[in-house]
Amino acid sequence: MAAANIHQIKVTRGTRGGMLVPALILWAVVLIAFFVFVWVSTDISELYPNFYILPWVLLTGAIILSPSIYLWYKGRFDLFHPLVFAAWIYLFPAFVIGGIIVAFGWVEWYFLSFIEDPRYTLPLTLVYISVGFIGLTLGYFLPVGRWGADLVSPRLPVSWNWRPEQLWIGGLILLALGIGINILGFLQGVLGFQRNIDIGIFDGLLYYLVIFFTMGTIVLWISIFSVEKKTGTFYIVLAILLLFIPLRTAFMGSRAGLLIGLLPIVFGYYCSGRKLDLKTGTVFAVLGVISVIIGIAYGTSFRNLKGGEGSADAASYTEKVGATVDQLIDMDTSILAAETAQSLANRLENLTSVAVVVSNYEKLAPYEASYGLENNIINDLYTSFIPRFIWADKPPTSDARSYSDLYFSYGENSFAISPFGDLLRNFGVIGIPLGMLVLGFYLRLIYSLLIETQSPAIWKKTAYYLLLGVVSYESFYALIFPSIIRTLFVLIIGLMILRFFSSSTVNTSFPKGIASR
Repeated sequence: MAAANIHQIKVTRGTRGGMLVPALILWAVVLIAFFVFVWVSTDISELYPNFYILPWVLLTGAIILSPSIYLWYKGRFDLFHPLVFAAWIYLFPAFVIGGIIVAFGWVEWYFLSFIEDPRYTLPLTLVYISVGFIGLTLGYFLPVGRWGADLVSPRLPVSWNWRPEQLWIGGLILLALGIGINILGFLQGVLGFQRNIDIGIFDGLLYYLVIFFTMGTIVLWISIFSVEKKTGTFYIVLAILLLFIPLRTAFMGSRAGLLIGLLPIVFGYYCSGRKLDLKTGTVFAVLGVISVIIGIAYGTSFRNLKGGEGSADAASYTEKVGATVDQLIDMDTSILAAETAQSLANRLENLTSVAVVVSNYEKLAPYEASYGLENNIINDLYTSFIPRFIWADKPPTSDARSYSDLYFSYGENSFAISPFGDLLRNFGVIGIPLGMLVLGFYLRLIYSLLIETQSPAIWKKTAYYLLLGVVSYESFYALIFPSIIRTLFVLIIGLMILRFFSSSTVNTSFPKGIASR
């Protein structure tokens, strides 16, 4: 029975759990009272014209954080629980912190003029996001996903209880495959901060085969933290994993690259059975903040130097990497800090992007067909079963550039739409809670099947990480389920590779600490 509680932080329902909810309520009352006092006693409405959205932001924040608070209070808090993960990895920063950024006027987007009647539309957008998250939460806690897990669980392999040291070779091969595909995609101009205007028949395949890299990384980090005896192989694998974090970040040109590199480390530590206490949590939190700051500074400078997403030859691209590092080293510290802070605010804030959709989706609906966006959720779902190298003329899936061109009059960037905005465009207001309800079913399915299991295994945790991460709360809802199908395909191939290169000896015992959680 203890194995069923794997992957959860145990919090006693004593003083800390019992005082958490009253303390949070008290702080909420204090914050609301403070904002009301500031509002009525000053001319803040003239200084900050968007200050009116703060109560709506606080309400949205309370709704987004409520599952996390509930799980903490019940002693079942899990950093990678689907609802907790969704909250801290995107929804809270993008819409709550982002809402505060808008309230204080720390961003000045050109497209703010596209939002008709902001005093009505911005609060309405927050209401739609809140309703969507409530639908997601309801879908998770309804037993539908658990029933699905009960049906699938008996059909999963029961003999793949590989010990960490059995996975070194398989994990390294997956990593090597991922690196090779990264290099090939980079040379083809489909990976990194570049893109081809013409879609190649194998571009989508290359994009998803990169999952091998993530899969190998997860397998190896879990093994690193789970292995009992540290041999020479352990230190070689550790050095390789650490080396590729900054290297891949540099060439991908991503502002979130370092944070993405940190997440598998946290997940591997967490899955190994180690306790995520206050000290360790603080270390990871500090590393996360540092990763975000460095990533924002590097990614923004790299993109500015490169000048656009046009494909570049390897030598020119590599030169830009070195030039970016030199520029950051030579830049005045105060200027770098100011530019990084503004870039961070711009990157976090996605409330106004979704508000543009809320304000204009009915008006622009007649034009969506000409941009390939009409009924994109249904269209992408049925076309996802046929690869482009078989159906060469397959219509493009939901294209962020076409969406940006239509809604933001600028097709050279990818503006956030979020599943909430995509569901609104396709099905109207009722589509938001219903679509997120279905997504909640899926999240409960993978969590019950792969984490809340009586037979925990490293391969299940790896599969869970990949199937959780494929859900993007920044992109189209239409891409979620097609991406799940493609990820499952690559995942099965990766598991066959692990099985082939792992020892054939079946171990019924788990690494120390794993079965005890």
